[in-house]
Amino acid sequence: MSDVSFIVKDNATGNKASIPAHKYVLSIGSPVFFRMFYGELAEKSGFVELVDADSGSLLEILRFLYSDECKLTARCVLRVMYLAEKYMANGLLEICADFLMNEIDADNVFEVLTQCQNFRDTEKLQQQCWNIVDLQTRQCLHAKNFMEISQGMLNDLVRRDTLNIDEQELFEAILTWAEVKRRTSCLESKPQNIKEVIGDALSQIRVPQTEGPVFFNFALKSEILTPESLTKPRFFQPNCSHHGSSTLPVMKRERSSQFPWQRRALKPFRCCRLSVNEPPPLFAPYERTDSFSFITDQAICISGVRIISSERKVNDTYTVTTKLSEGNRSCLSCVQATYSVKYDGAEGLPGFDVYFNEPILVKPGPKYFITIFCPVKLDLLQRIGKKDEVNCEGVNFYFPDSSHRQFSELIFHPLVHLW
Repeated sequence: MSDVSFIVKDNATGNKASIPAHKYVLSIGSPVFFRMFYGELAEKSGFVELVDADSGSLLEILRFLYSDECKLTARCVLRVMYLAEKYMANGLLEICADFLMNEIDADNVFEVLTQCQNFRDTEKLQQQCWNIVDLQTRQCLHAKNFMEISQGMLNDLVRRDTLNIDEQELFEAILTWAEVKRRTSCLESKPQNIKEVIGDALSQIRVPQTEGPVFFNFALKSEILTPESLTKPRFFQPNCSHHGSSTLPVMKRERSSQFPWQRRALKPFRCCRLSVNEPPPLFAPYERTDSFSFITDQAICISGVRIISSERKVNDTYTVTTKLSEGNRSCLSCVQATYSVKYDGAEGLPGFDVYFNEPILVKPGPKYFITIFCPVKLDLLQRIGKKDEVNCEGVNFYFPDSSHRQFSELIFHPLVHLW
């Protein structure tokens, strides 16, 4: 009993498709549809062609207006957001925002950034995406979607001061991207063609001070960077002109005064979960534990954890294996290293910091576990209490296990709220 059909582009075939609907149902859920079908200039035709929608995104907004449900994916969510804003379906906008906050990761971040270029008012969303790129640069560059980014986005990427990756590895990723683009464009395999494909991003490559000779040899072998360019100052000076985008937002970072163009990793924050000189509750006996769990209320990146020990163990060294796991105990990261006990950290307790190889994205809701494996017992201080809930930098952390006191701090990077 439909009384209107929308003509849109079909996602599968590219041809026009007709999707039937009911004016009354749409008008109840959207004031824009109400004016379209029942206003003074109401649409009398039974067919409405939408040039700014496709079948996938339109079906999702219809699904929401009919049932208050939707089936979002990273590929369609921004197009659905556009229609939700256009037709003032505010509830759907909130669902899209929550979806993006929970679903953006290293595998799809460049796809979301690419789609952001087609929509307005996505600055906060772009900021969250670029923060993930800064923190998980290596994972992002190994994602399939990295090979599909534009030359302008590549320039935006390489221009950032806060990428968490070695310069040679970044240069190798750029060359791989350029080779894919060269083949797609059917260009001859020549250094000059590769340079043209890379474009302005080539001037953003910075020669690392500590790895200069190794980088020089690799760059010369690639025939992309010339001996003349490698004899310039320690770092290639980033091009100050902006191509293809407005000013890109970046998080708080540390800069080197001696080498102002050196890339610097984003400074992490520390969530302190212990209370010094406060005895544990009677129902939580003093004991050593090898694992603890935590839950957050928003997406963050976990960089590491601080392990504490007793005062008499200062300057002792320990070989420790540390694992970060999801609630189902699937391992997200594992690192093994030798550490020396020192007075450090935000609370000044004796212990050592354990950093994972790269910040790990964790999502709100699920329980995560950090576990250590050490052949030697790590004694604890005698008077330490534990906080079950901590707010740090706007992130709420929950620690549901009462007796786990070996882990004094979570080292993390917050991500920016979308709305």
